[in-house]
Amino acid sequence: MTINLNRAMLRATVTACALAVTAGLASAETWRFASKMPADSPEGQVYQYFADRVSELTDGELDIQVYPSEQLGKESSVLEQLELGTINFYAEDAFFLQKWVPEIKWIAPHFLFQTREDWVKFTQSDLVKSWFDKAEDEAGVRVLGEPMGVVRGPFRVLISERPIETYEDIKALKLRMYPDQLAIDVWTHLGTDLQMLAWTETYQALQSGIAQAVTSPAALVESMGFYEQAPYMTRTNEYWQGLPFMMNAAAFDALSEDKQAALLQAHEETAEYSAKFMADIAEKMRANVEAKGVTFTDMPLEPLFEHMADWYRELDAQGKLPEGLLEAALGDKK
Repeated sequence: MTINLNRAMLRATVTACALAVTAGLASAETWRFASKMPADSPEGQVYQYFADRVSELTDGELDIQVYPSEQLGKESSVLEQLELGTINFYAEDAFFLQKWVPEIKWIAPHFLFQTREDWVKFTQSDLVKSWFDKAEDEAGVRVLGEPMGVVRGPFRVLISERPIETYEDIKALKLRMYPDQLAIDVWTHLGTDLQMLAWTETYQALQSGIAQAVTSPAALVESMGFYEQAPYMTRTNEYWQGLPFMMNAAAFDALSEDKQAALLQAHEETAEYSAKFMADIAEKMRANVEAKGVTFTDMPLEPLFEHMADWYRELDAQGKLPEGLLEAALGDKK
């Protein structure tokens, strides 16, 4: 009760300050946009596109300053600043909102949606909307526009030292893994030998044989160079990713209607831009790495997704999934 009261008082203070600043400014306002990615990365370029469009649409009255490469702090610090209103935007996976909404870790279940369209439909369900609403209630953090409009990925691949022709070939594969319990459970169920490694340690691990494979968004394959040590690549559609523009709700509400509309329009245009941009990168990546000797293997995905759907059904029967998740995800197939 005390925690909720303190949060309510904090948000009221932030709102009052935002209104005061807005009222007192006759010239440009500056909003701070935090990102993990380098400015010249594909995602960094998407964020700058958004910033430029906001400036154009507001005639320079709203200036979005993008801070790349975690210049404003690591994830936990940025989320705190976002709640306080000292950072206005943070573009990252919605997964990180589990700081306030534990259920949101299920927003992109591995091997449950074969197409991005099916996944986006799930994220627009009443269940997932309730998770975003909870983040706003708990922390005053709201998502701008269509949450999954800005594309990350655009799809996921498995990069390995040997060809993967069926999902059974994944068994015993020494796979680089990151500290996420759902991912660990999924890949353990598939029989892999998990190697817990930082993303930046992965290339050397592949080179030394500590790891034999790594999962990755297609758009990052070329820049990380993992294929130099593991020359086989399989599209898995493991899970789909968007980049919600998480923002301080009080600061947005304090803006004029014109500036709010400009942010929403810029975000919609950025979503369209990102979809084409990321698809182009993925297409060029394949051509470039194939020219360097990489072999793309085609693994039939239907058996893998059927196998994992049964696993999710078992979890649901054991009460280990959020209530209503499978119904929202699979509908009649539940």
